[in-house]
Amino acid sequence: MKNMKNSKWFLLYFPVISIFLFVMIITAAPEKVSGDLYPKTIKNAMGDLYPQPIPTPTPKSAPPEVAKSIPTPKTIVTTKTSTPSPTKSTPAKTNTPSTTTKQAKTQPAKSSSSLTAPSLSTKTTTETSKASAVIATSKQYIGVKYVYGGTTPSGFDCSGFVQYVFAKHGINLPRVSRDQYNIGTSVSFSNLKAGDLVFFSLAKNGVVDHVGIFVGNGQFINASSSKGVTIYTLGSYWQSVFLGAKRIL
Repeated sequence: MKNMKNSKWFLLYFPVISIFLFVMIITAAPEKVSGDLYPKTIKNAMGDLYPQPIPTPTPKSAPPEVAKSIPTPKTIVTTKTSTPSPTKSTPAKTNTPSTTTKQAKTQPAKSSSSLTAPSLSTKTTTETSKASAVIATSKQYIGVKYVYGGTTPSGFDCSGFVQYVFAKHGINLPRVSRDQYNIGTSVSFSNLKAGDLVFFSLAKNGVVDHVGIFVGNGQFINASSSKGVTIYTLGSYWQSVFLGAKRIL
């Protein structure tokens, strides 16, 4: 019975004693144990999994090839080709006299324009002379009485007086003031000149019913129903009924 009890206790203490001895062995020689646990398998495995690449030798012929490609003697050729460029620019000097000849050709054109200037002045002088002649003729009939439908010095209405004066100078005008308003060139009130025809709407309905001849200095001559042939100033009243002006001369 005692042997049986002793064997039970031995079985209980044996694993404890074996563990204690194993721990003592490990602490006593850690290098040997750690070296024996995974000795060479790790190195072989690392060598098999990640083999180091064999370094490829760099070619030594590369630097001398670069050194050979650096000196380019072609730059000397470009300097030679750039030298003949000034020779090409020399004919540009020969072109300068051609420009002077062109300028010389354009100069007589200015002289031709100067010739046209007196022709314009002659036109203006002839126009002013005609206008002055027309005005002088119209003033000869100042005091002639007003006659409705009159076209002679025995009696004038407004349009008959204008028609008669211009006919004396070879200019034929329509008989009625409304028709006279449809010829000639329109002129504004501020640009009136002697000899222009001035038209009025005495009824203030926009219809032409009176006409006269502008004599300058803000005045016009007409055959009025109250005074006959007379000169009026274009004052506020006449400006209020002014309808337009036409240039015949």
